[in-house]
Amino acid sequence: MSRSQVITRTATSDDIPTLVDLWDELRQVGGRAERAINPVNGGGDVKDRFAEVLLDPTCRVELACIGDTPAGMAVMRISHPDPLSDSRVVHVAHLYVARAARHYGVGHALLSAAADFAAENHLDHVAASVYPSLRDASRFFARLGFAPVAVRRVVPVTVLRRRLGADSNTPLLGDAVRRRTRLMRPVPPQRRRRTVAERIES
Repeated sequence: MSRSQVITRTATSDDIPTLVDLWDELRQVGGRAERAINPVNGGGDVKDRFAEVLLDPTCRVELACIGDTPAGMAVMRISHPDPLSDSRVVHVAHLYVARAARHYGVGHALLSAAADFAAENHLDHVAASVYPSLRDASRFFARLGFAPVAVRRVVPVTVLRRRLGADSNTPLLGDAVRRRTRLMRPVPPQRRRRTVAERIES
């Protein structure tokens, strides 16, 4: 096989079974925490999700093939980096290269399609999400010029509430320290003298 044999095209509804197979492979390479954030399984749920994405004009699913064999996919979406931003980017949420098709330029071909999608929509940037456990993927994106902009951390609501102390009456550590500081703060000498004088007069 050679890089010139890799072709990409926009996926259609006929490709959904192939996309689901690639999705199942992708979910297996992530860690436990990463699978918890993306709990969609390979059943009807993900088929419906792919069907919705394929109809969304702000999204594109690109399918890569080597000959007639599916080799990878990239799920892209035009979005704002954050709610207050005026700019938009093409966000590559799920780029995956099938195990048997690695080192043939599939990832490069899919990102070339992402750059084309951005150009078609007059956008200047392409962003990518990478599972932190996939170090090879992180290095791959870094070699192509992708720079870290922000680290997105995720926590279950129950854990967050417990850490914030919202599930009990126990005050937060910072509040306890502030109260202890107020109690231990020494009384200025002038204030002590006034207090003694007041006692004598009374």
